[in-house]
Amino acid sequence: MASKPPPSVPATARVTVHDVARAAGVSIGTVSRVVNGAPTVKPAARERVLRAIAELGWSPSLAAQAMRGAASRMVGFIFSDIRNPLYPAMIKGAEDVLTQHGYLLMVGSSDGLPEREIALIDLFARRKADGLLLTVEEESHAGMKQALAASRIPTVLLERELTPPVPAVGADHYTGTRQAVEYLLGLGHQRIALISGGRTNRVGRDRLRGVVDAHRAAHVPLDEQLLRLDSFSSEYAFRQTQLLLGMAAPPTALIAAGMHLLSGVLSAVRMKGVRIPQDLSLVASNDSPLAQLATPPVTVIRYDAYALGREAALLLLQSLQSPDTPLPAVRVEVPTELLIRESCAAPPVPLRSANMAG
Repeated sequence: MASKPPPSVPATARVTVHDVARAAGVSIGTVSRVVNGAPTVKPAARERVLRAIAELGWSPSLAAQAMRGAASRMVGFIFSDIRNPLYPAMIKGAEDVLTQHGYLLMVGSSDGLPEREIALIDLFARRKADGLLLTVEEESHAGMKQALAASRIPTVLLERELTPPVPAVGADHYTGTRQAVEYLLGLGHQRIALISGGRTNRVGRDRLRGVVDAHRAAHVPLDEQLLRLDSFSSEYAFRQTQLLLGMAAPPTALIAAGMHLLSGVLSAVRMKGVRIPQDLSLVASNDSPLAQLATPPVTVIRYDAYALGREAALLLLQSLQSPDTPLPAVRVEVPTELLIRESCAAPPVPLRSANMAG
């Protein structure tokens, strides 16, 4: 049986998406999904839409669709620091998933400034982004939380958590840090320092909890003067490492828990003439060329940043594919592993002998 020809459109009239939808007997949303290559459209409906487009000579305009309020097939990714090599890997992981489902990923760097996070959230809201992948600098920042709530964009957090809860993906920093401390305690270290980004974000809290719980389980007192938790910057690590090494009872091991911290620690160690691992054992978080090429190579708490982006995109897709069913505030965790290299050893003999004599 021959198919019914589409309703005619006057020669002087501009063909619109409404005409295509009416001719194909489908919704405007279905036409949009066909145009953007979404795999969720049934073959028969896809064929009708493509035939109607060809017969009517319609050319879709993404900008015009966005102005009319239609879905843009675009997802925004707001991250804090373009210099952090973790973010390109996360972006690639998310992009690989979203591209397969017909979405365009657009990125913006906030430089760790809440006001820029707010501006980027507002921008993606005005551009009618379908979804948002987001890292934030200050989880409790009221303006950022208000902007996110007002945007009404389905959102998945990366490496952070908000109140009220939002779906999130993060690495298992608690387990990774605890394993590192247990390893150092097993080598005989009693004074283990932690330099990290503090208590104001999920990553920092998880790492601190790992340090505290490992000491408690081993019945080893934790000196809070060894906890330096105010920044992820290399300059902060440089200053704090000097201060730690200048203590009357300096640490014999140090964990630099942040991508930018290792360079600051190594600079301070070199300036002080401290040897690794003879004088100080060192563990870093996140593997990097610097950790691999340092002398000696640095033991790291490693995790897959690409997997973080991929899992975040998959979680967001669940929300986008079922818009009438809000995604629960689940958290997906990517595992960590302790990769042992040559930067850790037993603490210096004089300190061990002094402990035994006492």
